[in-house]
Amino acid sequence: MSSGHMLRSEDEVDVEVRPLDQANINEFGRLNARLHEARAESDSLKKKLEHLDDASTELMMGSGNDVSLMLGDCFVTVGEEEASEFCEERVEKIQSDVDEIDEEISGILTRQSDLKKSLYGRFGNSINLEEGNDGGD
Repeated sequence: MSSGHMLRSEDEVDVEVRPLDQANINEFGRLNARLHEARAESDSLKKKLEHLDDASTELMMGSGNDVSLMLGDCFVTVGEEEASEFCEERVEKIQSDVDEIDEEISGILTRQSDLKKSLYGRFGNSINLEEGNDGGD
């Protein structure tokens, strides 16, 4: 039996879990799940931004010919200028989405910090709210 993740008896705190405590623990868990989703969304959008930047660079180096623009599952032939405008509009929209998600992430981290202070203050080392220290993986 590994004692690496078990509490020593002197670290345990025998505290009754009140409904408010349980609500805070549940909120922390929901926030943590949303945090992971938001980070994944942000990463995905940042990759799209990189692809659009690459496409814009290719368009700038183009020869003025028409290009094929992928919309959904099909390609549409448009001029380079139209394609450049499309890329710029998409970059603005996606960057706005990234900024919105990053703001949400910041709010989640702030709320989680407040919850950690409250829960660790009440339960001490009897509760683990840190990532990757649960020993379940």
